[in-house]
Amino acid sequence: MIIAEMKKTLFIVALVALALASCSKLESNEKKFLEGMQSDSYEESVNAFNEFADWMLKDKSTMTYDFNLMKEKMDLKIATSQDGHLRCYSWPTNVNEKVKVYANLTQWTAGENFIGFNGPIDKLLAGRNANIKQHSSLAHRIDTIYDIKLGQRTIYIIAQTYHNTDDHYRSYVSATFIDGVVLRLLPNFFDGIEIAGNYEYLNDGKLTIKDLFKWDEKTGKFYAYQVDDKYNVIPGKYVVYQLGNERFTRLTTEE
Repeated sequence: MIIAEMKKTLFIVALVALALASCSKLESNEKKFLEGMQSDSYEESVNAFNEFADWMLKDKSTMTYDFNLMKEKMDLKIATSQDGHLRCYSWPTNVNEKVKVYANLTQWTAGENFIGFNGPIDKLLAGRNANIKQHSSLAHRIDTIYDIKLGQRTIYIIAQTYHNTDDHYRSYVSATFIDGVVLRLLPNFFDGIEIAGNYEYLNDGKLTIKDLFKWDEKTGKFYAYQVDDKYNVIPGKYVVYQLGNERFTRLTTEE
């Protein structure tokens, strides 16, 4: 009995030690890559980014790591699905002084498989190539992920935001699902259109994604913001979509 308890204790200690070692390695890498990406040397910064991306696309343990230092120092945004199978990273870069350009990394799991993608999430989902002259094709800030059950399948509604000029923004949502090991776009999911939202609006920093989109799981309704003729978001007024058997249907009455 005593020997069994000792073995159990040693096993727990070993697990704790392993977890601490893993956490220490994650923290060490986070600090190393952060310092490299913020280097004044362009070459060093690019190399650090490439190494960081390579690590993120291969190491599954990063998918549950908080990256608190990067959140603080480089405004890293992490959006994770409720079921933990999909995670998106975005952060602002200095690629262009006039346009807010972000970097995107996406991770997802399919059974025992861990998959990653480095690049604009719209390139991953819809095959759109980034063009600095077309803001809509760039990597954007990925704000949140809504999990929606549709039969036996989980649909992920990804909300992202990009800057037009100055305080002008656009935010929209698109629907995806994991098909085998591939993350796929669901076309025409919002009553015949690919995305919902995407209105130009002004934001002085007070508006959050929660002010723009709402998902009511109980009623199966998804709400997307509306704007007035001066690009102001109208408080409490939304375009409403009702979830059906295969997709959302836009309701004729807007709330």
